[in-house]
Amino acid sequence: PYRRQRQMCIRDRGEIMKNIFEINDCPLFSGLKEYEQHLLFDCFYIVEKTFKKGSYIINYGDEIKNVLIIKEGSVCVVEDDYWGNRSIISYLDKNNIFGIAYAYSNNQTYPISLIAMSDCKILFIDIKKIFNPCSKNCYHHTQLMKNAVMILSNKNIALINKIEHMSKRTIKDKVLSYLSNCSKIYKSNHFHIPFNRQELSLIHISEPTRH
Repeated sequence: PYRRQRQMCIRDRGEIMKNIFEINDCPLFSGLKEYEQHLLFDCFYIVEKTFKKGSYIINYGDEIKNVLIIKEGSVCVVEDDYWGNRSIISYLDKNNIFGIAYAYSNNQTYPISLIAMSDCKILFIDIKKIFNPCSKNCYHHTQLMKNAVMILSNKNIALINKIEHMSKRTIKDKVLSYLSNCSKIYKSNHFHIPFNRQELSLIHISEPTRH
């Protein structure tokens, strides 16, 4: 895939910290009080960037350096094959996390691309900081690592469900399997999915995000 020019603007950490309440629902910070989050923000090098709809946040082949938190907006993870065919791997919206699974993988570069589906604000956290606590061995950093492991566990469960959907023979059966699972998650026959009809036919079925 061709690299696209990224449209972004970087905001300083002080401004991010003023708006820390906006990411209280992010599972990476679950169980942490506001002052503990501030301590983590002091410890980490966190950068906030903004992206316009349609711009590339991560390009295939970029070096793996950060965990990303979607502070505002929505993004999709896409994979383009050798012939230019595109598959949508997953959809992420506010407070979702991307990149944590690559922390200790053998991959040095991203095998996918991340594209903004709307105007976005993204937090970039140095991936090495998350899994390498400081010498003080603080509680809040230990809790953060537990949260990271929980997120990886949940992603693994979602992957099992995805394999079940993808094992269906036809696109129709795959979509019906996905919609059936959405109905179970929302406990309703009425729910929102983040894809139009064309996008739904392209996705490698991913789990919905509850709001």
